[in-house]
Amino acid sequence: MWVIIIISIVVVAIFFSIQLLSLFAINKTPNTATYSGSQLPKISLLLAARNEEKLIQRSLIAIDQLNYPKDKLEVLIGDDDSDDKTNELIREFIQDKPQFKLFSINQQLGKARGKANVLAHLAHKASGTYYFITDIDVKLPSNWIRSLLNQFSDKVGIVSGTSTCEPTSSLFSTFQSIDWLHFMGYIQSFANIGVACTSVGNNMAVRAKAYWETGGYENIDFSITEDYKLFKEVTELGWDWSTILNADSLGMAWHIPSFTEMLHQRKRWLIGAQELPILWEFLIVLYGLFVPAVIVLLFFAPIHAVSLWLLKTGIQTIYIKQLTKRVELVDYSLAHVLLYEIYLIVNTVSTALFYFLPIPSIWKGRTYHKSDLT
Repeated sequence: MWVIIIISIVVVAIFFSIQLLSLFAINKTPNTATYSGSQLPKISLLLAARNEEKLIQRSLIAIDQLNYPKDKLEVLIGDDDSDDKTNELIREFIQDKPQFKLFSINQQLGKARGKANVLAHLAHKASGTYYFITDIDVKLPSNWIRSLLNQFSDKVGIVSGTSTCEPTSSLFSTFQSIDWLHFMGYIQSFANIGVACTSVGNNMAVRAKAYWETGGYENIDFSITEDYKLFKEVTELGWDWSTILNADSLGMAWHIPSFTEMLHQRKRWLIGAQELPILWEFLIVLYGLFVPAVIVLLFFAPIHAVSLWLLKTGIQTIYIKQLTKRVELVDYSLAHVLLYEIYLIVNTVSTALFYFLPIPSIWKGRTYHKSDLT
């Protein structure tokens, strides 16, 4: 029993150390880089679309309003065998916009599958010096391209922006928004002290030269977390990386409508996380162990356990408030941020249980068995 107590104390101590480190590191390095080229480069924006009729116009309108010369921007959209009105809506929107091009993707290219397969095809059509990648459910800020482009020094091969869910009147969407921003903040905090994690698949850019040095997605071993795969391949070739968290890089994803669908999304992420460096695997496991560790302490030192939980919630609240200020997001109410702790506990426990259930992950209308995902 004492072994369990000691392990619980160690878990809690390390957890708080990481919390405090993240709180310090989030403001350590301001994002002040400026694109070093003498002229604005040609940009190819790659967009995979599958059964997105509800969100496609929201995305395309935002892309059309990007603050970047239209003669230096091509928007390449790959329709991934949609069986709704996605293709029709895209064609209608782009008919008078020559910088937009639509392609039907119905063949597998090399090892690529799913979104990676669409991106592999589009990369062969792209003529830009940089490939910018987002998802249909993300509404981009007008200065998105310039913001990420500014991070490309001569040695940087891949850049990641920040995404969160757009909060609506729904409490569920607000909690998802806080959740996304919270954990995107950890990626930025660690990046600020030089610890790499991944790129964010709905908000990233890669230098075309770096992309093709990997052989492209058709030559990269398939993973449903294709963003991390590309990040890993590019950085292993010696390219530097950059992560940015500010208002101009903040993509607004649409919230997941149901808790069940969100569990499938989280299961997909956790399976992909198996390929992360051991440090990040350790941090994910540690995060999952915090709740049971405090519960163990609750039986032996209830006052101390409750105090620790309140302290964790307090530090977390300060951290989220800092992130909100940095991305210039309309501030969440204090009640929402405090209630988020309950959401976080339920989500963490449910995700852990769902991960171990022997059922496939369903995403974008396709079924992936666990053995298929990496």
